Amino acid sequence: MNIVEIIVFATGIYLTVGILFAVWFVIFGITKLDESAKATGFAFRIIVFFGIVVFWVLFAKRLLFHETLPTENNAHRRKSLEAK
Repeated sequence: MNIVEIIVFATGIYLTVGILFAVWFVIFGITKLDESAKATGFAFRIIVFFGIVVFWVLFAKRLLFHETLPTENNAHRRKSLEAK
C-alpha cells in the first residue's frame, strides 16, 4: 500500500465518520450548541450539513466539552462594559 492509497483511505474514513456524525448532529445535536437553531427548518439543516461533515471534529469537541457560543468581542461591547 503506497502513500496515496493511505491518504485516500484515511480521507474516506474521515468523511464517512463525518457524514454519520452530521446526520446525528443535524437531527439531535444542533440545538445543544445553539438554542436559536430550534426555530430553523429543513433547508437550513441541509445547508449546514456539508460544513458539519468537513468540520465534524470541531463540533464533536464543542459537544463533548459543553462549550457554548463564544461571546462576541467588538468595540461596541467593550465600550458598553466600560460604562457599567
